[in-house]
Formats: sequence, structure tokens, C-alpha cells
Amino acid sequence: MAVKFSNNGKTTLASDITNSATTIAVNDASVFPSLSAGDTFFMTLEDLSGNIEIVSVSAVSSNNLTVARAQEGTTARAFSTGNKAENRLTAAGLNSLLDDAASTATVQAIALG
Repeated sequence: MAVKFSNNGKTTLASDITNSATTIAVNDASVFPSLSAGDTFFMTLEDLSGNIEIVSVSAVSSNNLTVARAQEGTTARAFSTGNKAENRLTAAGLNSLLDDAASTATVQAIALG
């Protein structure tokens, strides 16, 4: 599994979502990373009051995103049409990079013997 990123990937919700929705419609999913099987990216949802929720996106189909809700200690909540949906840098995204780098370094050290 690879965690993917995009530069300044931001759009808005195309419709309201409940706190249990696992498919989220956005206005422009082209701003987000392309995903292959097993890939993911983290997206932050933010309402007008500044409440946030981090979700893990596992699939993108047109402007519909398949997500796992309430990631990184956030709470699943309802969001409204027009609320922010952004591919922000998160702790889990950074930690995945560190884990990948450590794994690569270990493999290289073993190979060099």
C-alpha cells in the first residue's frame, strides 16, 4: 500500500454527507492523486465552523470517493454541500513515508550485507 499526495488538492463537497457515509461526492476529484489497488490518500473535511474530520480515500470513481471515516483520532460527522475537501498533509501520511524509508533502508542494508 502506498500513501499518495497531490499539490494543493482541494475541492468542495458536491452534496451533504451523513456521519456514516462511505462514499463522498466532490465537485472536482481530478485535483486528487490517482490511486491504484491498495493505494490511499488522506483527505480532510472541514465545515464553516472549522470542525474537521480526516478520512482515508481508497478509491476514486469520477467525482465519487470511497472513504474510511474518522481517521487519526477525528470523529465522523455530517458535512454540508460546499464544505471543504482537501488533500492535506497529515501525521499518518508523514508516518507512512518514514515507515517506507526505514523499510527501504533496511532492505538496502541487507542487500549490501
